[in-house]
Amino acid sequence: MPRNRPRIRPRIRLRTGAFAAAGLLGALLLPAAPLAAAPQAPARPSAQGWIEEDPGSADLRLDTGAAQDAPLGASLEREPGDGPVALATFPARDLDRAVDELDVAIGVSGPADGFSVEVRGERAEGVWGEWVPVAGSSPGAVAEEQGVRVRLPHPADRVQVRVGLSGKAAEGGSVLEEVRLRPVGAADGAADGGLPGEPFSARLFATRIGLVGATTANGHTVRADDHFVALPSRRALAPRGSGDYTVRVCTEADGGDEVEGDGADGRRCAYAPVWDVGPWNIKDDHWNTDRQMWRDLPHGTPQAQAAYKDGYNGGRDGFGRKVLNPAGIDLADGTFRDALKLPTNAWVRVDYLWTGDPRPRARMAAADGGDPVVVRSGPGRDHPATGMAAEGARVAVECRTAGERVDGPAGAAAEWLRIGEGDFVPAAFAEGGGAAPECALP
Repeated sequence: MPRNRPRIRPRIRLRTGAFAAAGLLGALLLPAAPLAAAPQAPARPSAQGWIEEDPGSADLRLDTGAAQDAPLGASLEREPGDGPVALATFPARDLDRAVDELDVAIGVSGPADGFSVEVRGERAEGVWGEWVPVAGSSPGAVAEEQGVRVRLPHPADRVQVRVGLSGKAAEGGSVLEEVRLRPVGAADGAADGGLPGEPFSARLFATRIGLVGATTANGHTVRADDHFVALPSRRALAPRGSGDYTVRVCTEADGGDEVEGDGADGRRCAYAPVWDVGPWNIKDDHWNTDRQMWRDLPHGTPQAQAAYKDGYNGGRDGFGRKVLNPAGIDLADGTFRDALKLPTNAWVRVDYLWTGDPRPRARMAAADGGDPVVVRSGPGRDHPATGMAAEGARVAVECRTAGERVDGPAGAAAEWLRIGEGDFVPAAFAEGGGAAPECALP
């Protein structure tokens, strides 16, 4: 999560009206009711005409500068003018065929500038692709009947849209009036070759998020025992409560040597969702070859790391601040302290699980208050713990094996899933993964 940033405090007016009461008042403000999971959209609309989103179905997140116990949360720290102060995420839409392009149109009342629109599609393997910004997504550009055409990086028969509102638009009292999608492009059976065999992996310097009580970019209120991470790009920001974008973060057995005090004894791994944006930068998707900014840097090298170690960009980040450490990932306190047992900031190995591995997926499910699932070195609780998997984390299942019988959210089972090299979790704490092959005998 970016540090020491002035907060944008837009004046958000509450008002009534047919559209406003349904969903978006002033700066996309939903009625002040308890937040709950957004209802699912009707299944499989036709991929021929426009899909009109229901404003009342959006999952809304606000940055109003309010107190932390306000019904709709509090400010997200960010640089002035960067990132939305309100974000409406609409339910995923199942289509009747796979497409690789979408037409997107929005309409507003009030000032037309300050809106941002992003879309994404789910791959055939059940893995969401990253969010794709809609070029020229201010209403003046997308209000025409044909909208703006967006090409997805892969065919998808499930799509989703989210709309952000900047502080400038919020100050002007703009109201989002409509959001429409029209699937076009690839025919049935289209394919892009599938996910590569291994997810992208990079060695990053990890820092601790802290900031208990603050609000993440997806609307989660930070707790002292949280298990999630922050990466410096919105393209892999998972909706709150989901593990659509999950990383595996592993310590180095021999520690690091670039910064005094790095490392921890032994190897431990944490499986955690991406719920925030940071550290240092917010447009640095260094894990992509076609990265949003800093395209001259090597693939996998965060801008902050290059600035700190090599003086890149004069040793400053994208906001002009002097970079004081080479951090490329932030870890929530539970991930940092309990899952990885790090005594201090450290160099770690990060695998971006949504970028590869076509094996069957499983979602980790916790039984008691969202506690993470303990990861062990073998299929039983008598094996040493090697890390933790956060509730909701989506992991690839390498294979299944018989082991100690365990009771969990998915029932009682004497089966364990291998989700990484030497990493096992009980099947009773996982949803999915049953299609994985049996593990080979040692």
